[in-house]
Amino acid sequence: MQIQILNKIFLNLNVKLVKKTHLMKNIFLLLLSASIFTGCKHKANFDELPKVSYATDIQPIIISNCTQSGCHGDEKTQKFKLLTYKDVIKNGEIKEKSPESSELYQTIKSLNNEKIMPKKPYSPLTEKQIQLIYVWIGQGAKNN
Repeated sequence: MQIQILNKIFLNLNVKLVKKTHLMKNIFLLLLSASIFTGCKHKANFDELPKVSYATDIQPIIISNCTQSGCHGDEKTQKFKLLTYKDVIKNGEIKEKSPESSELYQTIKSLNNEKIMPKKPYSPLTEKQIQLIYVWIGQGAKNN
């Protein structure tokens, strides 16, 4: 069963791997995903994972998925913005090194259709994007 899940995840990623560090990041994310899906209750050792960068990995996810018109961009219609690192930390209620306690992670991972973001008609984040945010928060949510 676990092998089937891992095979399905691996096939769904269908990512072209260009750099060795990118390959390592994907392998660790795949392993992290497998441990989450199989109910492993051991706490992840985020220090052993490749570093996730806010500027390179997280900010592009937030900008492309959370700042559309009517969402958390620069318009005055939103409850709050997610345009800068400070916005994400404050308004995403990020609890450094504790992804499960961070509102941003809870919202993007929610099974509750009323709570999950982004809302329809926008597509939900991919598992890989969610995993990157999870690891970034687990590594201390640094502005790197």
